[in-house]
Amino acid sequence: MWNLTSSLIGFSAGLSLLFAWGEFIRKNTTSQTQVQGLLFLFAAMFQAHTFFTSTGLYKFYPHFYLIHLPFTACIGVLLKRYFSELWDESPGKNKFSFWELLPAGIVIVLMMPFYFSSAENKIAIHSKYLAEGVPFLFQITILIAVSPIFYAAFYVFTQMAKYIRYERFKNSAHLRLVAIVVGIGTFSSLVGIYTLFFHQRHGLELVSTLIALLLIGVYLLRQKSPELWGEVQRIVIEEKKYQTSQLSGFDLETLQSRLNHLMEEKKIYRDENISLEKLAKEMDLSEHQLSEYLNLHQKKNFFQFVNHYRIRETKELFSLHPERNILTIAFDVGFPSKSTFYDAFKREVGISPSEFRKSLKV
Repeated sequence: MWNLTSSLIGFSAGLSLLFAWGEFIRKNTTSQTQVQGLLFLFAAMFQAHTFFTSTGLYKFYPHFYLIHLPFTACIGVLLKRYFSELWDESPGKNKFSFWELLPAGIVIVLMMPFYFSSAENKIAIHSKYLAEGVPFLFQITILIAVSPIFYAAFYVFTQMAKYIRYERFKNSAHLRLVAIVVGIGTFSSLVGIYTLFFHQRHGLELVSTLIALLLIGVYLLRQKSPELWGEVQRIVIEEKKYQTSQLSGFDLETLQSRLNHLMEEKKIYRDENISLEKLAKEMDLSEHQLSEYLNLHQKKNFFQFVNHYRIRETKELFSLHPERNILTIAFDVGFPSKSTFYDAFKREVGISPSEFRKSLKV
C-alpha cells in the first residue's frame, strides 16, 4: 500500500544512496570517508527494504527480501570505527576485529536456508508474518543484527564521558548534535526490537520513518555545518590535551575570569617589567601552567598576549588624545622601548603607529 510514510521512506533511501555515492567518488578519499560511504549505503539498503515490503513490491523481487540483515549487522561496527577516529589517532589501531564482524557472520549462517529458498516460499513466509508475527528464529537473528548498534552507542557515549567535560559538552552545539544523531539511531533500534517481539505489524515502517527523519536531519546538518566532523575532532583533541595537561585540576572559566580582572581592570600589562613569572604569581599558577593556558586557550604566547592589550589601549588613546605624542602613549601602556612598540604594533595591526593615527583623521 503506497502512502505518505512509504514515500518518505523511499525518498530517504534515495537520499542515503546519493550520500554514499558522494563519499565514494570524492577525489581525496580516506578510510573515514569510505566508512561514511558504507554507513549511508547500508542505511539506503535498510530503507529500500522497508519501502519494498511496505508497498508490496517485494512480491516482484522476493529474493531481495531480508537480504539487508547481514549489512545491518555491520552498521554498528562501522559506527564504532567511524567515531573511534575521534578518540585514537594511532595508525592501525581502529581496524575491524573478528569479534566485531562475528554478528554479521552469524546472521548469514542463520539466514542461509531462507536465502536459498524459492520465491514462492519467501512470499508465503512474509504473508504468514503479517498474520502470526515473526518466528522466534528470525526474531533472534534480527536481534543479533541490531545488537552491534547498541554496542556502538555505548562506545560513543562512554568515550564522550571519558574525554569530554560536561561544561564543554553543554557549551558545544557540535557535540550535542553528535549525541542526538547517535541517540536517535539507538532509539530507532530499541523501537524495532520492541515491535519485533510484541508483533506490531507496522514496527518496521515506524523504525524506517525515524531513520528517514534522521537522514533528512543529517542532510540539513551537512548543509549548515559542512565542517561538523572537523570541529568535533578539534574539540576532542583539545579536551585530550587538557586532561593530560597541568591545568586539569583548574576550572578554566575561573582562570579566564581572573585573567580578565588583571588585564581589564587592574591593567597589569602597563607594568613595563611584567613577566611570565609575575603574571603567573598573580594568577596563582606556575609559569608552565600559565604558558600552557595562554598558548592553548588564548592562542597566544605570553608576549603576544600582553602586547595585544597594550596595543588595544594604544589605539583607544590615539583616538581620544590625538594631541599626545606617540611614544609617550606607548610608554604609558607598558612598552619598554620604541623598537618593541613599533614592531609589535605593525605585526598586529599591519601598519605603523603613525600610519594608523593618520587614518583616524581621514
